[in-house]
This record gives sequence, C-alpha cells and structure tokens, in this order.
Amino acid sequence: MRPALSSLAALAALLAVLPAVLLPGLAAAEEKLTIAIYAPNAPFDSGDARHSFAARLAAQIQSVAGVKAEPKAYARAADFEAALKANQADFAIVDGIYLAERNAPFPVLAIATTGGDTATRWALFSSLPGGVFELEGKRLALAATGAKDLQFVDNALLDGELLRHFGPRQTAPDVVSAVTAVSLKRADCVFAPEYAGRGLRKVFDAGRLPNPAFVQVRAGLAADLVEKVKKAVLAHAASGTYDGWKAGSPDPYRALAARMAPRTRRMVMAEPPAVPIDLAAALQPSSIEPAQVDLRDQFWGPTGLP
Repeated sequence: MRPALSSLAALAALLAVLPAVLLPGLAAAEEKLTIAIYAPNAPFDSGDARHSFAARLAAQIQSVAGVKAEPKAYARAADFEAALKANQADFAIVDGIYLAERNAPFPVLAIATTGGDTATRWALFSSLPGGVFELEGKRLALAATGAKDLQFVDNALLDGELLRHFGPRQTAPDVVSAVTAVSLKRADCVFAPEYAGRGLRKVFDAGRLPNPAFVQVRAGLAADLVEKVKKAVLAHAASGTYDGWKAGSPDPYRALAARMAPRTRRMVMAEPPAVPIDLAAALQPSSIEPAQVDLRDQFWGPTGLP
C-alpha cells in the first residue's frame, strides 16, 4: 500500500504543477497581435481602403511570423492615442506628419514606399486662378492631424515666408476628403500629395514628405517577435497607394519636425573692406594722343577702266 500511496502523491504533485507549465505555452500559442493604422494624410480612396491596406499587412505578418494578427483602423488621433494608452495595439502604420508633429516617439521598423521611394512629393492645389499670393485669406482645407498643423503649413510647407497667409481653415478627416472639399467649392485650396490632387490646378511644389511608417507602439515585446514581424513587413509587396516597405529610422520624421520649427531671421551686418585709391592717379587726366586713321580700306576702287 505504501508504494501505491507514494505514486498517488507523486501524481497529485504533477497535476498541481501542470497548469503552471502548460498555460504559458497555451497563451503563447494563442497570442494575437493588433496592427493599428492611423494615417489621415495617406491618400487612400476611402476608410475601407485604409482598413484593407492594414488587413493585408496583418495577413502577411500572420503568414510569415507565424502569429495571429488582426487590423484595427482609427480615424481620429484621440481614438488612436487612447488605444495606445490601453495597450490595445502592438504595432501600427502611422502617418508621417503625425510622427513628425510628435518628434517620432516610436521605434520605426519600416517606411512605406511609393514607386520604391519612401517620400512623396506634395503640392498646393486650388480651384481658383492665380498664384499663391492671390490665395491670401482664402479657405484652406487640410486633414486634422494634431496641435501643430499650423506650424506644419506655415513653416514646413511655406518655409515661414507667408505666416498665417490663408483664411479660415476647413479641417477634414483625411487628405482625400480635404481635396474633395476643394473640388466641391467648400474650400479654395489644399496641400496634398501630387497624385491626390487630380482635377485641381497645381499652384506650387511644396517639397517631399516622408510616407507612413510601420512602428512598434507597445513596449516590452520580445525582441525575436519584433524581428519576425519586421521581416514579414519588409517582405510584403503591396499594391495601390503604397507598393512596399523599406527599412527605416526616425530620421526623416525628425527632419520634418525640424522644418516645422519657427524661422528666426537675423540681419547680417557686414563691414565692407577698404579699397585703397591713389587720389593723384584718379584725378590726373589721361593724355590723349592724336592719331590718323587709315581710310584706304573704306573706299572701293573701280575696275575695268582704260
């Protein structure tokens, strides 16, 4: 009987520790990543197109990294930031302007590409005639991104040359909606990616801005998991608005943040170097020597005379 009791005690002890051994493994097997997207300045045709872009990337991560992933789209910065505070997202596709306005606070794993390039050329478009000076006081439509939208327009896009140049600003949920507002005469002009301003007149080139980034928004994720997800994203060949991903860093977004800073103009006071002048030589008139001009070449001599 003693051996049987001993075996039962050992079995009981084993059953007691099994949950502690098995449950973490089961939890790991059921781990699910949330891939958020907040990109109001990305020219997706609709909210469905934005969600679909994130869904295809989540499927790529699930296939390559071997961990379940689901997409989650956000239309407002407040909702996106609330989700981050509640740890409801692990990775995110984040708007380049949003990142710049916050000085790129997340680790950047990759940057979306357009035609293989990680930046897109922007321009000012309008439905009205004339140049940028004729748009003074006119209504500007723009995607609401954050508290530094004014600095973005005045300093990053207008180089600090035309502060508060435009009139009332009409905010829109995204840049495509802002372009539509100008097309429908609800606003007069809009800054947008070049290929998003179809049907409007281009006023001037506003330079290149970095595309959205794929970032890690949840701290404490295992390094090997982050690396697997990064490799999956870089191997993803997309179609439509963005065609792929390249490895990146926060540098392009911090460079844009620097462009948003107010410009400080200072007058340059330079003292011209002294130029020595020989007054005697300057006041002495030069002598003029008479000369006789040879005029023989100015006459034509007749030929064929006897």
